[in-house]
Amino acid sequence: MTLQRIYTNWDDVRDATGTPSSRKRAAWREYLQTRPAIAYWGDSWFTTPLYRNLNWHSFARIEGISVRLGKPGFQAKDMCTRANCRNYAERLTAREFDLLGVSIGGNDALDKRLAKVFGDMSGLSAADAYQEVVDAGVFDGIRDCYETLLDAMSELAPQIRVVGHTYAPLVRIGEKGKTDIMNLGLARPLIGNVGPWLWRPMKSVLKNKAEAKPFADLLLGQGFAGVLAQIKRGYSQFSFADFRNVPGTQVESFWYDEIHPNEDGFAVLGAKYNEALRTALPAAKRAAVR
Repeated sequence: MTLQRIYTNWDDVRDATGTPSSRKRAAWREYLQTRPAIAYWGDSWFTTPLYRNLNWHSFARIEGISVRLGKPGFQAKDMCTRANCRNYAERLTAREFDLLGVSIGGNDALDKRLAKVFGDMSGLSAADAYQEVVDAGVFDGIRDCYETLLDAMSELAPQIRVVGHTYAPLVRIGEKGKTDIMNLGLARPLIGNVGPWLWRPMKSVLKNKAEAKPFADLLLGQGFAGVLAQIKRGYSQFSFADFRNVPGTQVESFWYDEIHPNEDGFAVLGAKYNEALRTALPAAKRAAVR
């Protein structure tokens, strides 16, 4: 049988793998002796339909099999329920996957969630605004979601590594996503949600726009990355690619909008992400990752 490189749902994976004693499973195992099976589960950095995203650029450099899960706009609290995480852990184990890549949590401190934290506050410095987010428990909530995922994986899929990522420091704060005649059809699911996701809820809160980038750097570079560092300390099964100091990210031409790199930008980050995937995979399969 011919195996696909990319699957987009569990039903097709189940059909391709068959039962543990079937010919399909034997073919699946033979192909994956020196190649990985990777599940990518995430929000828009993995699933934006507008152009080749981080998921695409990562797997384009890998000889193996993948399943792509998630959708733009997902929040960690909706993805990482106990039921979802246990279901995915069981499926990944049953179908003999090697690795779970995750892009989860970036939406939880943006847009309406961020506006709710501040209410009618105004005139805040970047540091004071960031402390309000911390005090509101936003990062505690994200950490709880990752713990729910890792608890399920450590119990039901302890042999499968989980690899996340931080974010590159934002540059084009206040820029919304642009659609044109070429991508309007692809953008249909996103109409009404093309940003800006950070500056819109912040413009009446910060004392001026000069505070926006320092706030974003604290939010993503200290807050979100701090969550991932905590999870890594608590779960040896988890690691992450750190995008905070990747060369070339701090120019406008790297970015598509306020929070998403463009296609070339994602290509740069895809190479960095694959360094973390390669390290997390079994030794016999690392050569399949560029």
